[in-house]
Amino acid sequence: MKNQHNAQKRYLKSNRLTIGVLLFLSCFTSCKKELTVDPPTNTLATGSVFKNDGSVIAAQLAVYSLINANQGTLELYSGLSSDELTNYSNTQLKVDLYHNNLAQQNDGGLGSIWNIIYGAIYGENAILQNLPSSNGISPRIKQLTTGEALFGRAYLYFQLVNMFGDVPLVLTTDYTKNSALPRTPKDQVYGQIVTDLKAAQGLLSQNYLDPSDNVTTDKVRPTTWAADALLARVYLYMGKYDLAEQQASLVIASSNFSLSPISGANSVFTINSSEAIWQLTPSTSTKFTNEGLNFVIVKNPTSSIGGVSLSPQMLNAFEANDARQVNWIGSFSQGSNTWYFPYKYKATSTATILTEYSMVLRLGEQYLIRAEARAQQGKLIGPASASEDLNIIRMRAGLPNYAGMTDQTSLLTAIMHERQVELFTEGHRWYDLKRTKTVDAVMSVVTPTKNGTWQSYQQLYPLPVADLTYDPNLVQNTGY
Repeated sequence: MKNQHNAQKRYLKSNRLTIGVLLFLSCFTSCKKELTVDPPTNTLATGSVFKNDGSVIAAQLAVYSLINANQGTLELYSGLSSDELTNYSNTQLKVDLYHNNLAQQNDGGLGSIWNIIYGAIYGENAILQNLPSSNGISPRIKQLTTGEALFGRAYLYFQLVNMFGDVPLVLTTDYTKNSALPRTPKDQVYGQIVTDLKAAQGLLSQNYLDPSDNVTTDKVRPTTWAADALLARVYLYMGKYDLAEQQASLVIASSNFSLSPISGANSVFTINSSEAIWQLTPSTSTKFTNEGLNFVIVKNPTSSIGGVSLSPQMLNAFEANDARQVNWIGSFSQGSNTWYFPYKYKATSTATILTEYSMVLRLGEQYLIRAEARAQQGKLIGPASASEDLNIIRMRAGLPNYAGMTDQTSLLTAIMHERQVELFTEGHRWYDLKRTKTVDAVMSVVTPTKNGTWQSYQQLYPLPVADLTYDPNLVQNTGY
């Protein structure tokens, strides 16, 4: 019984995902970085939970709250692992991430991240499992929520495979089966991600909807465009470049999105910016994002919440006169010391008005996805080429058109550099280094500057020790 109970805790943790009045949402605040996950209730696992349209929509919104609680932490941890951030915190996990020296006993599963993600996956699986038999739900809401749950599950598994590699592929709420699942090969997990997203494309709305199913300007519930955008990213990671170009082109060609100005009241990271494809809203009790709390330095970083600043490597990556360097990097001085920090999000805990949502998918990334996909297919210069897409992003940053060599290798290098300076601290850099197989070359130089020693196995994070104990078919990543 002990193993069964722990196995149930492992994959069915739902962080008070109990639907009723959804007091779940009050369990999180943007200030709470180290989250704990409670043992599951059985409420969500029964079809009787979903008695009306509002209850099932509320269940899905609760999953988004879990994703939001994790999002800023993922960006912080990946920035520490890569060459984006300098660490000043004494928290052991942050120290280990920064030195690329994680230990399975202390850092397995990266604190609570593994459990939170699987808790959210459990929520999506419960919704998908119980919706068909739930009475009182309108056909439209069944369709839309099925699409959102498939999209959410795909996004969650995308994060898991890029952090941990092969992971258990949990598609039901049956803990008796889930408790003994082995790790599923990453390629197979990607296959499920694609299956979920392709199904979601045909189920989601083309319009943004509020919790009452009315059209809204808030971009916090995913649409077909979000499924297109995430699928473009997934295909790029899978090396299916023609399909990545196709999906990114759907988003770019639509009339729903346009590149936002880098500065000003309607800049990229503000609420419902023209560039946003999918955003996450902070807790109802806060007026700032997790990113703003983690990254903006308002006092000595040794005592700040995030405990990080931008690394020298990141600061030196910008070209002269890059508007992103001027507007997306801030500074804080104390005595003779000056620290530079990510300033994409301006609001911190002193904010009194909510002006920003956390960005998950945006148009700028889609141009860079298509640029890379086109370069990989040999579409290098001229109309509908990699260089054309690259120059659109450079022009928005106030930079001249790319003037370097136009062979495939040179253009791909230029696009990767553009991703580095456009998408910094949004959770992309660490994944980019790994998927392009440049992580060893970059980190063997960077890690020693962080007082660590780089070894290739460190590109994957260790699994939680407790899960390895309770699941006889689960094995640890090599090196831990």
